[in-house]
Amino acid sequence: MARQLLRQLRQEYQLMKLTGMLTLILSAATLQAAESVQDRLANSAAVFSEIMATPDKGIPQEFLEKAQCVVIVPGMKKAAFVVGGEFGKGFVECRNAGGTGWGAPAAVRVEGGSLGFQIGGSSTDVVMLVMSRRGM
Repeated sequence: MARQLLRQLRQEYQLMKLTGMLTLILSAATLQAAESVQDRLANSAAVFSEIMATPDKGIPQEFLEKAQCVVIVPGMKKAAFVVGGEFGKGFVECRNAGGTGWGAPAAVRVEGGSLGFQIGGSSTDVVMLVMSRRGM
């Protein structure tokens, strides 16, 4: 009887240790994800500021005034060797319903694949203008 009780206590102790370790790992992963979202938002703002600061290569003001949404994906990665893929995370921001001012940013992920004669890799800052609400 004592051995069975001791065995049960050991199993419960192992389960408590495992639960504690999983809780610690998940909380660390959650904190890391929160930091990366803040970093991505800051990177997106920096990319847009840099693009608009270059007068010869910036987005023309008339296009920006007509755009309903702006999608910014900093550091979109592409790689290929016969089979290719691309992946990036960024943010989209749309105009308010009244047409004045901008709303809150929303997270967006861009990914895709390709097949064919190709080789190489790149990292590019992507800015897309969406001209209509339906297009978003």
